[in-house]
Amino acid sequence: MQRTTVIARRAWLRRLGILLATASSTSLAQATRARLGWLALVPLSSPGVRTRFDAFLTLMQHKGWTEAGNLDFEPRGPAPGTTLAAAAAKLVALKPHVIVSTGTPALTILRDLTSEIPIVMAGAGDPVGTGLVASLARPGGNITGVSWQLHELIPKTLSLLHEMAPGVSRLDFLNQTNDPGHEFFAKVTVDAARNLGLTCQALQVGKADDVLAAIAASKADGLIMLATQMIYAAPERIAAAAIRRGLPLAITGGPGRDPTAAGFLFCYCANSEEMLRRTVDCVDRILRGAKPADVPVQQPTRYDFVINLKTARAIGLTVPQALLLRADEVIE
Repeated sequence: MQRTTVIARRAWLRRLGILLATASSTSLAQATRARLGWLALVPLSSPGVRTRFDAFLTLMQHKGWTEAGNLDFEPRGPAPGTTLAAAAAKLVALKPHVIVSTGTPALTILRDLTSEIPIVMAGAGDPVGTGLVASLARPGGNITGVSWQLHELIPKTLSLLHEMAPGVSRLDFLNQTNDPGHEFFAKVTVDAARNLGLTCQALQVGKADDVLAAIAASKADGLIMLATQMIYAAPERIAAAAIRRGLPLAITGGPGRDPTAAGFLFCYCANSEEMLRRTVDCVDRILRGAKPADVPVQQPTRYDFVINLKTARAIGLTVPQALLLRADEVIE
């Protein structure tokens, strides 16, 4: 009987120890102020940046993280005349508990600056194909988050463009010069175009002005671009250049609704709201003790297909009714 009592008491003490450790861990997560960095692709004063931050912080609040209570939010972006790399270096120097950013170029810069600070992707073209993570299930390093899965989005976007503008036979794929994943994305695009019976030329350009020059000189009859820093910097000018040439211009990757509203013909992108919610889930898990190497990379399940009908009319294109019915939004 005495031995049974001792064993029971030891078991009870072990359970109590586990409960106390769990309570201690939870209270620490709640009491410690977390420093969260965000590397933006454009200056923080750019249109839409504050709105995106507000949406992110609202979702973080639902997880129990508030600026008034336990969260220091440290956004950084390239100031006029400075580079994204300089902004990234300043952010890493703050030693935040987690850094959030989007796109292969920015994420590669951060990866090369730190192997210790957890980095959460708020969207990346294809993190496995571009070498940011070892696999989606087991990222294996200090990076995890959500992926746009461009190896799936690009072929679907080209298929929609082919259906929307069947007269297109030659495409130019325009991407920015500092994208480490360009070779991979270019191959996916060229292969997808070939499968549709189209020819495709992959080009790299440095900034928005170079995009305008490339569009003006293009011999193609259609254009496809990834959602990148140079597009967000001047979507209206890029759209206007394509319209002047009468070229259908499609965008894919991450958030494409705003460039489409600015005059791109259409976007087919991972749903922005879902991507942001999944990003917050990853950030929350890491702030509560999970290791990025063990947090699976999330993939989109919803997509934004937005058509700018005004642009279609401007370039003399009649969008098939079947596509209009499939679109999530039609901009008149």
